Amino acid sequence: MHSQEKYAQYAEKVHLFKGLSTHEVERILHCGKIIHFKEGQTVFHEGMLGTNMFIVLSGKIALHKKSRPLARCFVGDAFGEMAILNDRPRTATASALTDVKLFTLDEKELKRILDQNIGGKLLLNIVHVLSERLENANIRVGELRDQIQPAGAPR
Repeated sequence: MHSQEKYAQYAEKVHLFKGLSTHEVERILHCGKIIHFKEGQTVFHEGMLGTNMFIVLSGKIALHKKSRPLARCFVGDAFGEMAILNDRPRTATASALTDVKLFTLDEKELKRILDQNIGGKLLLNIVHVLSERLENANIRVGELRDQIQPAGAPR
């Protein structure tokens, strides 16, 4: 596959690359690294200080907290970005459900991208992904609250 076709596919499939040109995607991908994990390997552990964010290029990732499943990440999904944005330890463990190919950016590389004019677009996409996750969590909390206390019951 021609490299421009590959970057065009990433621009289409990766949520954080939404609205970016193939040239901008190429510039971002040249700032980070491609890494591979075998099925069952741990990408990072809950409680570790995190300096990298990851994007799934192939395969599946499981996120879990104390062995409780939290989420699954598929091609195009990003994970681990909260640790580099808020400078806190990881809140979950990430493990490969299948053999995976990940793109990773560390904090220094992300700051270098943010200094470029494509940085604003990338940061805005990160904000959109995080706000969507928050919205979904709020919906789930509401559903759980309704299961515990049916609608119309005094609160």
